[in-house]
Amino acid sequence: MINTLPITNLENISRFEHAVFYCINQSSERMAVGVVSNVKIVNNSTLEFSVSHFPVLENIWNVFGAELYFYKKGVPFSMNIHGTAWFNNNNEFTVQFKVLYIESAGMPDVKEYSLQETLTEFFSNTGTFFKRMIATGF
Repeated sequence: MINTLPITNLENISRFEHAVFYCINQSSERMAVGVVSNVKIVNNSTLEFSVSHFPVLENIWNVFGAELYFYKKGVPFSMNIHGTAWFNNNNEFTVQFKVLYIESAGMPDVKEYSLQETLTEFFSNTGTFFKRMIATGF
């Protein structure tokens, strides 16, 4: 099974400046790692970011369950991304995050168009065509 992020979610991730990063320990407890920023999209379902520290857990893991919570004041929706994470570079605490599924609450901004705006946009794009058509008598 291949999981990919829809284009709308890729665009929505860039609207948030920060995310809260959680890891899941062996007891299935969610542990807050910290706030991360500069989340980069590596490919269709992989994200990459850096953490300043990582909590001491029962044992050292290569791959672990993780969650990213994206929210921002003034943005009308939030996103919770669940997946698996691993350290890409242990020295720099660079984490790669494989997205398994996304939960979102609220609605992204939807631009509302009035009839006047729609007609203005239509005629500004096609006005030259109509002028030429009238001038040539077509």
